[in-house]
Amino acid sequence: MKKVYYAGIIFLLFLSFFYIASAIQNGNNMIDTEDPMVKIFEESGADILEANITTTLELPDTLWSKEEVQEIKETLKKKLGFSDKEEIVIHDGYWSLYEEASIEEDENKLFIHEFSDIGMSQIIVTNTNETGDIITFIVYTAEIQEEKTSYIIIDIIQNKRYKDIVDQCNQSKEILEKHGSNIETTINLVGTYDGRMAKEDGESIINGLIQLVNGNKVEEVAEELYISTTVYTPTIPEAIQYGNHKVNLQLAMRYNDYEEKTYLYIANPLITLTY
Repeated sequence: MKKVYYAGIIFLLFLSFFYIASAIQNGNNMIDTEDPMVKIFEESGADILEANITTTLELPDTLWSKEEVQEIKETLKKKLGFSDKEEIVIHDGYWSLYEEASIEEDENKLFIHEFSDIGMSQIIVTNTNETGDIITFIVYTAEIQEEKTSYIIIDIIQNKRYKDIVDQCNQSKEILEKHGSNIETTINLVGTYDGRMAKEDGESIINGLIQLVNGNKVEEVAEELYISTTVYTPTIPEAIQYGNHKVNLQLAMRYNDYEEKTYLYIANPLITLTY
């Protein structure tokens, strides 16, 4: 999963915000969205592979100077405990950092990619800590066709654990609240089952998890090697508009023939990982 993350981080993180952008309810308060997610995964019986928590602050009609972008970067470094890391900085060369086959996983190194163009400035900072978690933040500001917009994104990929996602979500929200209030969070949990799961068994597990949170199916796709169901559940207080329906949960299964494992994806509100 990590190799996918490195190759597509820009697109996935911004996609995660645009999914959330039409949110019906505001999620700025410390809420219990994460608790049902933990409960669902515990009941799934899957082995945890990773948890991905993406917290996004949008500031419309805002354009930061390059100096302000650097100041925000330094503030976030301090808040996330990165101040004492060795910095490896790459300027411009938009894809150069992500075209490498791998990024050295050294908890003492901080990879910083800086890119600027006319009317746009972006900084991406990544660290892999001692537990194998990948922590990234992005500071982005641009004026495109006279429309100003800025974002700060904190993205955390937890390696083989998920039960502290509540704390991680709240920490990220508290950090971003210093810069603005329009904050949204997406959560993706990924687990695996050994072997190829029969379609009927996969549907049974997904249906049971939906019932667990009193959910109602909005849309379902079921094929031999792939199942995806979008759901609305009242146990999660935030939702987005998906067509003519409210949605705040997506469950999916896919069999990976190469690894001989069946993958389970649980996301709020929609899956934003490549699967």
